[in-house]
Amino acid sequence: MARRSVQFWRIEQLNGDDLRSPFPARRVAEVLQRAQEAGTDRHFIGVDGTVLLAQTASFSPHPVILLDRVRDTNLPSVGDALGRRKPLPLAPGDHLLETTYFAFLKRNVIAVLTSGNGPRASRMGEYLEGMLGLELGLVPVVREDIEEILSRLEVSRFEFALPAERLSEKLMEGEWADVLDSASRLMNQGTFRISLSVGRSGRAEDKQRIRERIQQLIDLFRRAGSVEHFDYVVAEGKDSLTGDREVIDLLKERFVSHIELDPDVFNDPRKSTAEAIAILSKQARDNEAFFALTLPDIRGSADAVSVPDIVAGGMAAVREALAAAASKEEPTKAEPASVKPTDGKSAQGSEGSADHELVRG
Repeated sequence: MARRSVQFWRIEQLNGDDLRSPFPARRVAEVLQRAQEAGTDRHFIGVDGTVLLAQTASFSPHPVILLDRVRDTNLPSVGDALGRRKPLPLAPGDHLLETTYFAFLKRNVIAVLTSGNGPRASRMGEYLEGMLGLELGLVPVVREDIEEILSRLEVSRFEFALPAERLSEKLMEGEWADVLDSASRLMNQGTFRISLSVGRSGRAEDKQRIRERIQQLIDLFRRAGSVEHFDYVVAEGKDSLTGDREVIDLLKERFVSHIELDPDVFNDPRKSTAEAIAILSKQARDNEAFFALTLPDIRGSADAVSVPDIVAGGMAAVREALAAAASKEEPTKAEPASVKPTDGKSAQGSEGSADHELVRG
């Protein structure tokens, strides 16, 4: 049996604003399905060169979207019974797809069925922003009062450990990515452990600066969305309200379910999607009472109008086309600034129309 995890995230903001209505997940799923049926290129290249591709898997009982990391370089090899290596039998134009499954639930919760190599939850936000201009603010669903405890914690130590063979995986970004990448060159077996602490000596103001820095690094770590891949992650400090010494297990603070899967099912593309939908639907049912108790109820209707149709190249292509159109419409230097287009519309109105036409059409 293979072990995978189901993470739970909540969409807290959309395009920089607090999201107080349902996220238009069904509209997103419809847009992706229509784009696939029309043969529109849905590939998106992230800033780090990662290629992502999404497709709709289901609309009921919840919209389920697959997000693939597309690979055509650094591919693994196939070995026969004697260990002889040979390349993967890919036809010309084929790629290796590493999949994560996303179910959009009530209360703007996203259930994410992960694998070791599939895209992290944050990649869905990156994809929707790049292809549809939807900037998602994702926060992990946590257990009980862990956020309140962490906000009061005067941290004195942060420590984590993971198997050395996982050091080379892209589990983190930014400063933590640099740390793990450097460690991967030191060892490839055993366990890698790192501990940050305030220390016993030094001035009070120096210790406070160290605490604040460690707290920043903890926040970066928690937002990475890959905490469950570690063996051990703890933060320790004094509760500023009670004065008690607290040790917080950050592996358990996120709402993550671990499930056992038949690896043969997930190696079969025809069966894996149906199995993933069933798993995510069961998780939604099993945890609905917890969500109802701990998360705000989201009322109203989803703003489907805010979700444009997909164009090849995503929003980058739209912006390039708008910039090209705007440059053609700019008045010459000899013309006064107050000159308007001959159809009587303002330049701003013309640009807004072009934006609507490009995105929707």
